[in-house]
Amino acid sequence: MVTIVTEEDFVIRIDDKYFSQSDLAGEIGNKINCSTTDVLKVLNTLGDVVKDKFSDEDKSVTIKIFPGLKVTSRKILPEQSKSNLQLSADRIFKTTAKFSDDYKKKIRELYNMKYYN
Repeated sequence: MVTIVTEEDFVIRIDDKYFSQSDLAGEIGNKINCSTTDVLKVLNTLGDVVKDKFSDEDKSVTIKIFPGLKVTSRKILPEQSKSNLQLSADRIFKTTAKFSDDYKKKIRELYNMKYYN
């Protein structure tokens, strides 16, 4: 997929990479010597657990998906958001994902090692 981003006097072309759940399951399976099918079962179950936790009555739920990534869901008032998934007339479901500073640092280090060394 190609995304075109325009900035005043110039155009930036960005080649987007997409990794499906199966792609990731294959890589994970190879790293831990486990079948892709078993990894997919775990990932799908993780998805079910996340949906279950996010559908709780709590106004805010944060889940640490893995070390370095937290996903938060909040039920907020409509006037607090431009748009998102509206749950009812009085609440909107808003999600955010955040990498820790340490995890971002490790990604930068790995990127630099791959492309600048």
